[in-house]
Amino acid sequence: MGSSARKTTSAYKKFQLKPREMTKTVQEAVVEAVTNRAKGGLSDPSLSVWADRPAPIVPAPKPATWPMPVTEFRDGQYLEPGDIVLSTRLESFFAFLVKRFDDSRFAHAALTFVTPRHYPGVDQSYLIESTFSGVDLGSLSEILAPTAVFKDTREKPRYLVGIKRLETDWFTPQMRPMVSGRMLRFIKDDEYNFPLLVALATNRSKFFFRLRDSLFGGAPTIGDFLKRSKKFAPVEFICSGFVQFAYVDMVRSAIELGLLSEDRAEAARDDVFFAPWVSPRSSMEELMAVKPLELASSERLKWKYLIYDGLVYQVSTEQEVGEIYDRINDNRRANHAA
Repeated sequence: MGSSARKTTSAYKKFQLKPREMTKTVQEAVVEAVTNRAKGGLSDPSLSVWADRPAPIVPAPKPATWPMPVTEFRDGQYLEPGDIVLSTRLESFFAFLVKRFDDSRFAHAALTFVTPRHYPGVDQSYLIESTFSGVDLGSLSEILAPTAVFKDTREKPRYLVGIKRLETDWFTPQMRPMVSGRMLRFIKDDEYNFPLLVALATNRSKFFFRLRDSLFGGAPTIGDFLKRSKKFAPVEFICSGFVQFAYVDMVRSAIELGLLSEDRAEAARDDVFFAPWVSPRSSMEELMAVKPLELASSERLKWKYLIYDGLVYQVSTEQEVGEIYDRINDNRRANHAA
């Protein structure tokens, strides 16, 4: 298919990111959202799905003893939509390179999409993430308790997983699903996106997950969308940039919908700057260069859990994460030496 024919498909016509949208600064995007709210208009028609969505009734987490087995954690009510999932596959050469050149414990970042806690009838937590093959939905269980094995070693991968969360008084349960839910527009085209958004907004989870299998495979990456014009192709796009972009987009969307008042807009905007170099003057495109290390180091995101080898540890500080991480590495070295 030629480039001219490809541009006429609904995926590129309806959901292609426009140069103006990506080159504007974060501050310009927020100001535009305030203006749209005052005029009663929406910059994106798909935002209307979230307009009258009632605040969910969220049960409190179950009492727990830590460390907790993954099986108990997976079936419990400990995660929130919009939680940031940082992970690294310990046998991965890519993770080795990230550690070598960036001194980061984590090589990948994703967003919690739906959880049993917020969506009764859903039996697992699912992630939305940017991967080498595109923007995908996947099961958190496959990271916490992998079932697939490597063809060469016939062993299951081993992941170290950290969970961080934005905790502010303005970030309500009604807004949390918007972080990852809004990013659905980067998967496939409008024929899939609109039913997915409706399913998410109306809690029709069974309908939603019947569509899930249709989304794997040829989904275009955000980079594919951006590269339609060399004028605004990102210098660098990685998974953690997807997470940073999602949070800024959530704030902008919440302002337009009236979920965030104008007097809270500026503070909320600053609360979702997770890298020290991100500012109101950063362009929306530049957000995509945020690294996993910067998400892991951000003091605006609170550590909640660290997961490894079938156990979930409750953590609250970078020091606790470092101590457990070092202990894991010490045990691995001892096992290899034995």
